[in-house]
Amino acid sequence: MDNAEYKQWRKAKLDNYPRNVEELVVSIGGLTNLDNAERASVIETCRLFNMAIYRCRGRHVDRPAIRKFAENFGLQRPDRHLCANSDGVSELSVAFEGTRTEYVPYSNRSLSWHTDGYYNRESHRVRAVVLHCAANAEAGGENALLDPDIAYIRLRDEDPRFITAFEHPGCMTIPANNDGEGEIRPEVSGPVFSYEGNGAVHMRYSARKRNIQWRDDDVTRAAREFLSEILADRNGEVFHYRLQPGEGLISNNVLHNRTAFSDGAGPRRLLYRARFFDRIKTI
Repeated sequence: MDNAEYKQWRKAKLDNYPRNVEELVVSIGGLTNLDNAERASVIETCRLFNMAIYRCRGRHVDRPAIRKFAENFGLQRPDRHLCANSDGVSELSVAFEGTRTEYVPYSNRSLSWHTDGYYNRESHRVRAVVLHCAANAEAGGENALLDPDIAYIRLRDEDPRFITAFEHPGCMTIPANNDGEGEIRPEVSGPVFSYEGNGAVHMRYSARKRNIQWRDDDVTRAAREFLSEILADRNGEVFHYRLQPGEGLISNNVLHNRTAFSDGAGPRRLLYRARFFDRIKTI
């Protein structure tokens, strides 16, 4: 976007930015029986902030309910990735056997800052995510959340060259995923920032120290360092929230992380997650 468009968009974004996480919360009756007002409230919150935390009064949840909820917002093309079920919904809990044991989301370890599907090729860009809490851990498992538009604004305000560096098609490369028996996924290169047809900012990012190859130049290194400062929340713009049973997050694939957690003697932590190639419909 040119400077005039950017200034107008920036002002609207920052003027409306939430003062606390409760401004992201929308109460709904249940996943499968939203009324028009509830749906409109979720859509408006996502339009402003790229995410909404919904709080269900009804507690019924299963994989079909997650898909039905998502369809209210135009999310119909799920990412049927390696660890997802055939419907595109996966259960995030500690895995003790099978393929999921190889991946951190299916453990109780912390997750560094990232957007979902950062290793996907461009044709399978993850634009939206639904994350629903069915059961909490005894301790831990809190998320930090940041609207990628805010990261874009802070980077561009600091140095417009940071945006140019992050738009480079070879900015961030994820090496091929090989399980020792063959290639599961080829090497994927792409930008951090790209743009949808309607001009919306899309962000692809991981703060992992291993298995990420960054373009080796001074501006990209400086941009990465400044982004780390943003994620350290120097401006108080990062939200911290621990989803409770019956609550969920619907977002345009915002930046997030997760603290480590520990399960107790009761039900183990269980979150349902569905990723989509669609962006949330806000009209």
